[in-house]
Amino acid sequence: MIRKPLFTACRAIFAAAFLLSSFSFAQSQKRDHLTEQETDQVREYQQIDQRISVFIKAADRRILVLTDPNATQKKKEEETWGPLPTGTKLELLTDYKRILEEAEEKMDDAYQRDGKADFLKKALNKFKEAANRQIPQLRALAPKMTDKKEQRALEEAIEEAETVTKANAGN
Repeated sequence: MIRKPLFTACRAIFAAAFLLSSFSFAQSQKRDHLTEQETDQVREYQQIDQRISVFIKAADRRILVLTDPNATQKKKEEETWGPLPTGTKLELLTDYKRILEEAEEKMDDAYQRDGKADFLKKALNKFKEAANRQIPQLRALAPKMTDKKEQRALEEAIEEAETVTKANAGN
């Protein structure tokens, strides 16, 4: 009689440990939305207008791969930015959205530090122009999205880009 409850308790502990290790492994395998070289570019450029240019380039690279899976880049560009990003349509769309979200966070941080700076307005205008250019490219992808998750990711990416186009500098 004593062994059965002990056995059941051991099984429960083992199951809990397995679930925790599985969760921990899944978290460690989380995809980064920027490539290593793109992250290096973000770190290198501290002024917000330069950083926004990096985020725009990273977002454009996702759209390029989504619109042309056989896309290539010039050697010099690859030296600076690294290989074009890879992944499924779902992953690339999610990366795109996360890139915009990170850029928005950086814009908010810069605004909190110095909301009147000229380079902040320049960055915002550049960001909005890029989003306005990217939205039609994203919408053109809709017929290629056959999976429900891909369709939802595309909708979310477009929504995020539209949010950027509506941003203002607090004036």
